Amino acid sequence: MGMRPELRRWSARILQWILVFVLLGWALRGIPLADIGRVLGRLRVSQLIGLLALDLLILWSFSWRWWAVLRAQGHPVPSRFLALYRLAAFAVSYLTPGTQFGGEPLQIYLLSRRHSLPASTAIASVLLDKTLELIGNFTFLVIGIQVVLHLGLIPTTARTALVSLSVGLFLLPVLYLWLSCRGVGPATWLLRRFHVAARRWPGYRRLAEAVAGGEEQVGALCRGRSLWLVAAVGLTLVSWLAVLLGAWVAMRFIGISVSPTQAVGVLTAARLAFLLPVPGGLGALEASQVLAVSALGFSRADGVGLGLLIRARDLLFAGLGLWLGVVLAPGKRAGRKPAGPSDAA
Repeated sequence: MGMRPELRRWSARILQWILVFVLLGWALRGIPLADIGRVLGRLRVSQLIGLLALDLLILWSFSWRWWAVLRAQGHPVPSRFLALYRLAAFAVSYLTPGTQFGGEPLQIYLLSRRHSLPASTAIASVLLDKTLELIGNFTFLVIGIQVVLHLGLIPTTARTALVSLSVGLFLLPVLYLWLSCRGVGPATWLLRRFHVAARRWPGYRRLAEAVAGGEEQVGALCRGRSLWLVAAVGLTLVSWLAVLLGAWVAMRFIGISVSPTQAVGVLTAARLAFLLPVPGGLGALEASQVLAVSALGFSRADGVGLGLLIRARDLLFAGLGLWLGVVLAPGKRAGRKPAGPSDAA
């Protein structure tokens, strides 16, 4: 009996890697390496440097929403620090199954430790930032799936399943935000249901109390600092426009000339791939780009080249994030006193 959970974990891992190899095999099927090399060879050094600079700017833009949330809380932590913390958290999320969650505890830890913020305040900022991020992500997914279906990038038989999935995913963070703004803490309610864990682990009670305090602050922000939340939503839109621009530019640089609408379709295919429970969407990303790009009339090698370009960028940022995590986690505080309204943003 004691081996069953372990066996289930191993079975899940084996199935994950079978899925990865099947998807990679399908994506690379019948494509000579020389063709992939020619696709990537279209990218000049100057273009590669430009893409990297644009991606770094996009990465920095992801921290602006978090900065706005912290400003609303009265803690204007400089966005340059937040960008580093998000990059470290990205590495954790990217290298674990699924990409929506994983690095948030590290964000909370770094913010609390390095800026002397109470745990509940750090939790509130990350909860609200992540909720708004998910709403933005799934709003794009709802729109993008309509574009994908319109362009014929996937069979129309999948319409109902994909639309239902995207709308369902969109409604989850919206419902969470609505409940939090009404003073109902969903995570607090859930944590209080596990009475056995609360009795067995002393730290569990402290965690539940910190989360409860964080959700109370989220509710207070929704009711009292709504203008800052509107600003955070606007910054989310700016980030998504930057992401779309980056994807379109990357495709143009390797010879995949598409319209902005088609770029939305290709980017949507990539976002769907990252929903699969495999680290970094391995195999799924490459297969999605082959499927989307070839449906637009380009070669399968073009799709693989685009997938490899995205993969190289993500691995570069994940490696940098891991290094930052190692350097920042045990490091000294970024300031001598808690960040407050008088500090520079």
